[in-house]
Amino acid sequence: MEINAGYVIRRTILFDNQSGFALGENLKAPNPYVTWQFNDWDGSRNYFWGHYMDDPDMAERDLRHRAEDYQRRYHMREVGQAQEKATYKYYSTQRPIDVGTYPKSYFNRPIHMDIYPGRQQVPGESFQAWGAILYTQPLTEQEMEDYELRPSRDNLDIRRQMDAQAQVVGKWEDAHHVPEQKRLTWFHPDFGSYVPNYFVTPEQLADFAAGVGRQEAAKARKEAKEKPAPISQQMRDAQAQAEAERSPAAPKKDAPDRGDR
Repeated sequence: MEINAGYVIRRTILFDNQSGFALGENLKAPNPYVTWQFNDWDGSRNYFWGHYMDDPDMAERDLRHRAEDYQRRYHMREVGQAQEKATYKYYSTQRPIDVGTYPKSYFNRPIHMDIYPGRQQVPGESFQAWGAILYTQPLTEQEMEDYELRPSRDNLDIRRQMDAQAQVVGKWEDAHHVPEQKRLTWFHPDFGSYVPNYFVTPEQLADFAAGVGRQEAAKARKEAKEKPAPISQQMRDAQAQAEAERSPAAPKKDAPDRGDR
């Protein structure tokens, strides 16, 4: 989920010269919708020339109009972007699902709701919930925080996050010879990588990976302090120390005053 200047990127149109147009949405902004032109070079996307508006239909029309005008002017070919067919599930952990208890973006509306008869334990998760809501796009961190929603560990973005964290934790567990029964990860020979154990929660894995990161950062700082300085720096330091330890020069005698001759 890409965010630029507080706007979630909901739509993009890309051309074969790695330029294109995007539609962003920020329901808290004075003008909740914007279309930008962008350049997608060297893996970094630069947005510019924004058209801000308060109507989502107008924003979609503006996106298509800008793209068609650009295509006519420069004869570029639109590049199809593969869309991952996935749904994203979020649990309402603090209150029953009702009007105003979940995000309702114009471009990312709920497609299904499971309303539980009461607050109950969610299978495979470490929390209880009143129900679950499905979306076609992931929610932002701010949306989850505003409505106190928890993502499912089966969401594509959460799975990818856990897979990346498993590589960090798995290597640490190997280096420290953690017993199998206490490991949070195991090595999958078919994939050639570490995968999270079935019982570990996203929160546990994230906390452990963060702890490993802090340990490695502290080790790097310590090694940097203990690393000998370059020879040139050592020579400069030695010269400076020698000059500091050298006896002070004898004060010069004052020249005789002409009047004393």
